[in-house]
Parts: sequence; structure tokens; C-alpha cells
Amino acid sequence: MKDLASRTALITGGGTGIGLSLALQLAAEGTNVIISSTSKERLAAGAQQIREASPNVTVLDIVCDVSDRQSIKNLKEEVTRAGLQVDILVCNAGVTTSGDYHLHRESDWDWVYGVVLNGTAYCIQSFYPDMVTRGSGHIVINGSQAGMVPNWVTLHGPYTSAKAAVHALGAALRPEAATHGVGVTTVIIAGTQTDIMKSERSRPERFGEPLQVEVERRAARRVPPSEVAAKIVTGIKEDRGWVATHPDLKDRTKQYFDEILEAYDQ
Repeated sequence: MKDLASRTALITGGGTGIGLSLALQLAAEGTNVIISSTSKERLAAGAQQIREASPNVTVLDIVCDVSDRQSIKNLKEEVTRAGLQVDILVCNAGVTTSGDYHLHRESDWDWVYGVVLNGTAYCIQSFYPDMVTRGSGHIVINGSQAGMVPNWVTLHGPYTSAKAAVHALGAALRPEAATHGVGVTTVIIAGTQTDIMKSERSRPERFGEPLQVEVERRAARRVPPSEVAAKIVTGIKEDRGWVATHPDLKDRTKQYFDEILEAYDQ
């Protein structure tokens, strides 16, 4: 999708971080943007920032809990009432918990899987069929280096496994979607300057109280979200199947897959 002008992008988790940076960059390309998240306040602030930077595009901010299928259906209805269609779907919303597997409660797994995995699937189920009908569109699935190399970062069991699943979803969907003129890009994101470690502030009441586990923050190189967003924009324009944000992690990724490949020789 080389020409992004006058297209419309829906970005979940678009009020802050990578989602907001991507919205700003797409708007600068002339793309109308719809940002959604569970926080009305952060969405409003993000939308205002986009409008000030790109006053000639349409900007909508809509509260949506992607872990709730009905909330996504309501989101789609609002988009339709606004006279827009989603040409670019960015499944970006993500949350995580910290702590050993055995310390996680059922509600913790339900919440993280609900946002990271189910939220991605629900969004695709809602917006992909329309892209197929039109014969055009692009889907971006924001994954994680933790999901690509699950033994690289520990103490994020639900998040790591859910991100591994969305990688598989993106890889499986891409060849099918291509037959309908729809692109799919899966993004392998590593350390970025975002608020994901503040995820508990977004936990809906139905998932219970926050998980209280003291975990030492891991030292890592974290890039600005604008750097990640720029790579995603390029991925959309060039219809790349995969985008990796941290080239320096290639060797660690190869090590992991070499361990798997060795099993085929034993």
C-alpha cells in the first residue's frame, strides 16, 4: 500500500506509545486515523496532538476494550456512522504482568490473553472481511521479541505466549490475505520507551485486582516509539511480511531457532 493519503487507519492502543507515534506518522502521510484504547483521557490527549500536527486529516478517538468482542463491534459501528472504512488495521493494544508462572492467577492469564491474543483476533474478525470484499487493505500485527524468542525474557509468561500466538496468526493469515489483495505485516518489537509496564492501570474490573509481584526491572536498550513507528510505516508501504525493530537481536533469534532445528537432526 504505497499511497497512504486519504486512507483510514484504525490503531488499537493508540492513545500513547507506539500506537500514538504511528498515528502521528500516518496522519503526516495524509491518512485519516482512528485511535482506540480503554482510557478516554489518554485518547483525548493523543487525538488533540494528532489534530494539531495534521489538521487536514480526520481524527477519531473511540474508547474500546479489545478484550471484549462486543466493544469491538461497537467500535466498528461508530466508525461506520462516521462514514469511514478501515483500510489499515493496526492491532497494537497490549498489556503485560510480571512474575513467575505459578504466581499468576486465572484472571491474570485471562486479561493478558484477552487483550493481546483475543483482541487481535476479534479485530481481524471484525474488519478483515470488509477488506476482502473491497479487495484491498493492510493488517499490522504488533508482536514481540519475547514471543519470537520465548526463553529470552522470563517472568512474563502470559504476554510471551500470547505474542508467540499472534506471530503465528499473522504468518498464517498473510498468504491467504494476499489472494484477496490484503497485506499482512507482523512486527517483532523489542525494548521501546512505552508505558507497557504500567499496564495494570488499564485492567478492567472484571479481571480482578492487579497482580502484586515485585520484579526487578531488566536493563535493556529501549528505542523511541517513533523509531518503531517509522519501520511499521515502511512495512505497510512495502507490504513486508515481517518487520523487526532491533537488528542487534538477530543472533539471539538465530540461536533459538538453531536449537529447534537441531531437534530435526537427532
